[in-house]
Amino acid sequence: MRTDNLPTMTTTLENLLLNDRGVAFDPATSETYRLIGPAVHLVRLLQKGANNDELLRYLLEEYAVDEATARRDLEVFLGTLEQMKLWEETA
Repeated sequence: MRTDNLPTMTTTLENLLLNDRGVAFDPATSETYRLIGPAVHLVRLLQKGANNDELLRYLLEEYAVDEATARRDLEVFLGTLEQMKLWEETA
């Protein structure tokens, strides 16, 4: 499983409060987010320090999808977090 084309990022999600219904609250900005589907578990994995390989492995193990689809979906998810300023890309 190769993930070298996925971005290496550092998370700022540590302080995000997430309930079991997928509602997330950022106490630093008072923003509220609604997470659906695998996003809830992916955010929890990120909060525990998961890397891109672990995120990809989760998608492949939990969902009936091929690696190319899982990789694409993960790239979109991480890109969305970056656009929302919940992640920042590192060199």
